[in-house]
Amino acid sequence: MALLPPEDVLRPLADAVERLRADRSGPAVGLRWASPKSWHITLAFLGEVPAGVRPALARALARVAAEYPPAPVTISGGGRFGSRVLFAAVDERPLAPLARAVAQAARQAGADGLDPRERRGHLTLATHRPSPHRPSPHRQGRRTDAPAPAPAPADQPNLAVLVDSLAGVSARPWTATGFALMSSGSPPGPPYATTATWPLAG
Repeated sequence: MALLPPEDVLRPLADAVERLRADRSGPAVGLRWASPKSWHITLAFLGEVPAGVRPALARALARVAAEYPPAPVTISGGGRFGSRVLFAAVDERPLAPLARAVAQAARQAGADGLDPRERRGHLTLATHRPSPHRPSPHRQGRRTDAPAPAPAPADQPNLAVLVDSLAGVSARPWTATGFALMSSGSPPGPPYATTATWPLAG
């Protein structure tokens, strides 16, 4: 479940991200950047939803949408989840009641794959997944219980530096007028597809 900011709202952020991406030898080395066309703000991650649950889920989400009004969205600055995710920060306060209602409705409808972790408003910009270590031929005899060598720092992105670079970057002011149910896509198609949308009408 997600909010989908319009392209014109995201343009200042997209321009700033493009400048970061262009420096291939700098702190962004090794990152996998999300396409701006797939950018979204997650309200709740439902996991795999069984086909038999989907009609009840749709009805529950429609009731939530009818009860909640459009919500102001502020996207400003950056943050990171450890060394693996770079994101644009989203002001959680106006969205928290809607996010809680969406999660509760989904749970009551039978979607039991909800992510149990505490939600933090964000828009994912890039991810980093270190390649598994592959020992060179002359190391094949190394003891199996010996620790693998640490990745070379030159091969790692410096997310802290990138977060600092995003400190003065903001998207344009925007009011979310609806939310969407999204599903993961498969290559070579887009990473996400919008399955259904509901207007906020409270």
